[in-house]
Amino acid sequence: MNFRGGRNGAIVARTLTTGTVTTGPVTTGPVTTGPGGDRPGAGAGTGAGPRVYTVLIADDAAATRRALVELLGETPRLVCVAAVGDAEAAVAEARRCQPDLALLDVLMPGGGGLAAAVSIREVSPNTRVLAYSAAADRSTVVRMLRSGASGYLLKGTSAEDVIDGLVRCAEGATTLSEGLSQHLVAEMGELGRAERAFGAAAKARHERLQKLFRPGASTSVYQPVVYLQTGEMAGYEALTDFDEGPVSTEDIFREAHEVGLGVELELHTARLAVTGFRAELARSPGQYLAVNASPGLLYRPALLEVLSELPAERVVVEITEQRQFDSYDQLRDTVCLVHERGMRVAVDDTGSGFAGLQRLVDVRPEIVKLDKAITSEIDTDAPRQALVGAIRHFADDMGITIVAEGIERREQLRVLREMGIDCGQGYLLGRPRRLRP
Repeated sequence: MNFRGGRNGAIVARTLTTGTVTTGPVTTGPVTTGPGGDRPGAGAGTGAGPRVYTVLIADDAAATRRALVELLGETPRLVCVAAVGDAEAAVAEARRCQPDLALLDVLMPGGGGLAAAVSIREVSPNTRVLAYSAAADRSTVVRMLRSGASGYLLKGTSAEDVIDGLVRCAEGATTLSEGLSQHLVAEMGELGRAERAFGAAAKARHERLQKLFRPGASTSVYQPVVYLQTGEMAGYEALTDFDEGPVSTEDIFREAHEVGLGVELELHTARLAVTGFRAELARSPGQYLAVNASPGLLYRPALLEVLSELPAERVVVEITEQRQFDSYDQLRDTVCLVHERGMRVAVDDTGSGFAGLQRLVDVRPEIVKLDKAITSEIDTDAPRQALVGAIRHFADDMGITIVAEGIERREQLRVLREMGIDCGQGYLLGRPRRLRP
């Protein structure tokens, strides 16, 4: 970056009239009025001086957010009203703050700048979007402009050019970093038509997915988790059936995240799962309910409030790999809040991909779940057996329970029992089903 970060690493924002500094995540309330009583971004009154614009910053790099927030704090014409790390949070803050400008990282988690730009147009129609990215290829730039962005700045742009680009964007001009315009000349003739088509398609997807929040459109089902040595029930994992025909549940959640509804849909299904499990508390003493949570949902205090409707010892928060994490420090802090409530944590898809084993060390869960890609051929594949054996020894030393997913054949079950795996789930042991009311 060509401009410095926040003081002592904190995110800072300067209010417009008082000059006070707020530390921590920047999510301010209504913005203080400007000189002469004018609302920032609403235009200056007679003799009130230059117009002041409110800005939302969204970038998954904490250092970049800090630097941008401090830069805006030193700029009289721009005031930061929120600084967030993913697309979903950007859409939520745009809905809340209705900023004049949104400066969006293109490749941030939660669907990226493309999904955020489309959704922000829906929830805050007067917000102008300026893309901010290291990606300079024609495809990325054109897609952002077609999604509704009013300009595109490359990371590494000087502080002066960032400020100038924001002000120009707010005043209605198209802002492009030097060298980008020549790549777009051939594309601009089609831009208006493509943008209208893209916007109409995004709006249709958003409206279709919003119907899933209606009563009866989503149903909780519960898959048994079984002790492999005894066959007794350990608990249930909450899953969801959607009234969406042949589309898979995984695809529905992925599409919801792309249009900015992912975290809200996860929270909605968590509420349904808790409601459906209440009657099971008395019938099945000691059995737990595992609720899936992506990082975006984990960072929402509302999740723990919903889960607190059940006894803490009966709740397992199952961290999934559906979305990327902003940082492991933030993940650890959030897991600490779960543990402080007396709830347990499970790590999903262990053994698949980079994050699996690192999270065992960072998160210290009570339960780890072996991915079905590992267990599917456990009875015939020696390397998979060696990997599962290593995870089991680690789990034994740490006092962690192992749950093997995807058990569909008796040969799998036999080998996993012989290896001393604690629990399992899969169609052989029990299909997802509704619970009795």
